[in-house]
Amino acid sequence: MRRLGWAGVGCFVLAFVVSGFFGIQLVRNIPGAPAPIGDGPVPLDGTGLTIFASEEGAGQTCTAKDASGAAIALKEPSRSEQFDDAGDLYYVVAHSVEKIPAQTVEVICTNQSATYFAGRRHTADTFLVPALSAVGSFFVLAALGAALIVVDQVRRKRAPRP
Repeated sequence: MRRLGWAGVGCFVLAFVVSGFFGIQLVRNIPGAPAPIGDGPVPLDGTGLTIFASEEGAGQTCTAKDASGAAIALKEPSRSEQFDDAGDLYYVVAHSVEKIPAQTVEVICTNQSATYFAGRRHTADTFLVPALSAVGSFFVLAALGAALIVVDQVRRKRAPRP
């Protein structure tokens, strides 16, 4: 195998390494179970805030403050959203409007008929960016590797034999 062939093999190895890196990022982005808000301030391990309720249709009766005491703007989701964590079902009642950094927040809900929870924001881009990056980087590098190997094989067949 000549240089182009080895470069093609290297591209395949690099495809697995780079896509594995993005796969690890994807696994790290999987959110944990939200924390009950009655236990005091809630630590957020990622950007954004989502408030959940134990019951569907509990309504958004909550306010939130960041670590400095400033109010966090909240909005209700435009459609019904829920989060299933190993059989525990949480219904989304509000998201932070802005992306807020990981920090400790205080959430107060006035509706006492439901149990409320808070956690980091669950958004599609949290999962899509690393997933699409993993798939895209794999296919681009694998295609480059395959092209280099094919070119190497074509050159070998055309080369005059001594």
